[in-house]
Amino acid sequence: MHRLFEKKRPLFLLLALCVSIVCAAQAFSKPKSESIKEEEGFYYGYGKGSTNEEALAVAKKDLIETALTATLRQKNSRAARITISDASVAERLTNIKPTYPNSKNLLNVYYRVSVKDWEKDAKAFDEKLRKSLTPRYDSLIGRGAAAAKIETAVSILNELAANGETELLTLQADGTELFSRKVESVCQSILNNLEFTISTKNGIVGPDTEFLVNVSDSTGASVPNLSVKVVWEIPDMAISTASAEIPEVVSVVKTDGNGNVKIDYPVGEEYRNKIVCLTVSTAFSMSDTATTEMRKLDAQSAVEGHYVYYENIESAYKSVTIEAGEYATGAVAQDRRAGIKEKERTAELASFAIDIYPVTNMQYAAYLYTTDALSRPEYFDNDDYNQEQQPVVGITAADAEAYAAWLSEQTGWSFRLPTDDEWEVAARAGTENIYPWGDDVPSKSKTANYKGNGRFKTPSPVGSFMNGNNAWGLVDMAGNVWEWTATSREAQEGFRTVKGGSWMDGPVDLRISNYKNIDSESSSPDVGFRLVKEVIDEN
Repeated sequence: MHRLFEKKRPLFLLLALCVSIVCAAQAFSKPKSESIKEEEGFYYGYGKGSTNEEALAVAKKDLIETALTATLRQKNSRAARITISDASVAERLTNIKPTYPNSKNLLNVYYRVSVKDWEKDAKAFDEKLRKSLTPRYDSLIGRGAAAAKIETAVSILNELAANGETELLTLQADGTELFSRKVESVCQSILNNLEFTISTKNGIVGPDTEFLVNVSDSTGASVPNLSVKVVWEIPDMAISTASAEIPEVVSVVKTDGNGNVKIDYPVGEEYRNKIVCLTVSTAFSMSDTATTEMRKLDAQSAVEGHYVYYENIESAYKSVTIEAGEYATGAVAQDRRAGIKEKERTAELASFAIDIYPVTNMQYAAYLYTTDALSRPEYFDNDDYNQEQQPVVGITAADAEAYAAWLSEQTGWSFRLPTDDEWEVAARAGTENIYPWGDDVPSKSKTANYKGNGRFKTPSPVGSFMNGNNAWGLVDMAGNVWEWTATSREAQEGFRTVKGGSWMDGPVDLRISNYKNIDSESSSPDVGFRLVKEVIDEN
């Protein structure tokens, strides 16, 4: 898994673990109504229930699991308690009689069996189970299709687990090699010869995207009829998100005659407009009795696809188109705070579209995740700066341009940083205002995130000051974060011009004509960016 993003540990798995621990503790406990003095050389099992039948079933299961666990702990003192299926309980110790601590209370019962009798019963059960499983094992080591072998292996491993024999039953009656280890070894050999390929490239996907998987062997031959485990999940991201934890979506599909399978994207709304991980693998672990080793087998074959799903890509990157023409830039006449460097000038611009919002942490995280980037922005692990709808900060001009290049490749549009003239024309929105919203300083109508704004002491989620939008609906053109441009005004080598002012600056710095030049390789907590998109002239 990508080191910047980790798979979530679903809450229900943690809860299930807690429940299993509690249940195991209860299974070892004695009936509270009576104190039973256990004798040496016997195994005991206790049960309570709402009916006598239920109490008997619980007690017998407790007895057998206790005996199996004790047997295993003779080899491994730290072994976890064994659990078995009800079917396995029914086949063992068929002649034992229950004992009632209180003859008037049939809802409280226990069984006991001598160690000698248990060992005799266990030996007979093992011989029967070994005899049943050996022909299936022999078919694994012969010739045959990979899918059929894996299916057989899964059935053997599940049966061993259901009977509590994963770490007990040996391949030979007097041998030491475990049956399960031999089957797992064969499975690993099969998996070493398999290759899972997700044909759908990492990146931006949407409603029309087809997710295709192929399974082949080392010779390139297809592997038909193979059960494939499919897991969709939202990865834990370096950025902080306010959304509730979203459960993973798990299914099993089979490859067709050509070793291919089409994967459906989750239908739930919670998977729309999200960064997602697709994992495909073998399906050893898709059973209630799956063991740790079976899950490891799936992990051995697993491959991942990293995507960001947008229901509508144009809505995800909303922009405003600005017509080609001659525009006045620089300070407006009424701006008494403008310096000489902001003198009025004329700019001849081609048509372009500019994003309504600065690039957010969520959008930038999608780029990092789908490209398997090895680095991340500075402050990305700081909760003051890493909320998903805050503008991304801590990135250099080159980082911003790399993002623009990736987005261009993904969408087919041509994205880039704006020039400072383009930025000013967009911010002024056809007016002669000092600020995007007019001439009033931001403190008068709370129109921007600046130093002393009274609401935020860090970058704010984009669009937090909607009354500061300009006439074209552009958001956060003043305050929140400075924005990189493609320009180096005054031609300072190694420097870039940034525009707009930030949450760390006073109102004077938020004026449209204002700018500053900073080291293009710097990464600051108050500098982000927005993109422009080239407009194709259809004339």
